Amino acid sequence: MSRGRFLKVRVSDAELMEVRAKAFDADMTVSDFLRFRLMNSSLRRNAADKERLRQLARIGSNINQIARWANTHKAAGPTLEVLLRLNRLTLEVMSIAHGGNDGQREGGGEDVD
Repeated sequence: MSRGRFLKVRVSDAELMEVRAKAFDADMTVSDFLRFRLMNSSLRRNAADKERLRQLARIGSNINQIARWANTHKAAGPTLEVLLRLNRLTLEVMSIAHGGNDGQREGGGEDVD
């Protein structure tokens, strides 16, 4: 892979020394070290993202409880309907978790009771 492009970053003398030391400790060049750190890191989430993840975890827990009920009561009449709705909910939660439509159905989709 050709790497002919440059990124310019201003750093203090102390920061430069720290980056060089960390690259040396990792047995990497400064370029390789910075590239690795840049490409293999993620940004910290803000408070809204953290709350969204907490809510999704709660929803996931509730879906798990419903799935456990459905597996326990397989012979019951409404189990198939519960499983179908559970599947739909799971797909919606996964969509939201991956930055989907935040629960807003496109095309006027059917509501889950």
